Amino acid sequence: MKKRTLLLSITVAGIAVAAAFGWMTIRRGFSARDNPSAMEAYVARTARTLSIPASEREAKNPFAATSEVLSEARAHFADHCATCHGNDGSGKTEIGQNLYPKVPDMRQSETQNLADGQIYFIIHNGIRSEEEDEQRFLNEGKAPETKRKIHR
Repeated sequence: MKKRTLLLSITVAGIAVAAAFGWMTIRRGFSARDNPSAMEAYVARTARTLSIPASEREAKNPFAATSEVLSEARAHFADHCATCHGNDGSGKTEIGQNLYPKVPDMRQSETQNLADGQIYFIIHNGIRSEEEDEQRFLNEGKAPETKRKIHR
């Protein structure tokens, strides 16, 4: 009988939590422009962590941090990443602030504490966004007029 009461209590608590989460979500509304709630950020970070295979998470950077390698890395970042992430890594650019998901502040501990393998996996596999889809579309040689028609 105790097990049944415990199971019922856990079920009721789970339903109450789900109802509270649903009510808060509906009350707050849905928008890709808003900053995510603490719960959404937690779920996204957890999903990102779970999506990276353990073997990839544990991978080490094969490049030594020589001045030449760091110089090449800075130049690559400036050419390919700074448009969205900003030269300082803050993500405070016109593009970076209007992407969904928003570009993370790479200076914060949540990013700085990622292992080399995690960072490589995220960069290599990316996080799909509307801008990346548009760029992929343009790279396939599709006409800009067609792109504008799709994104109305």
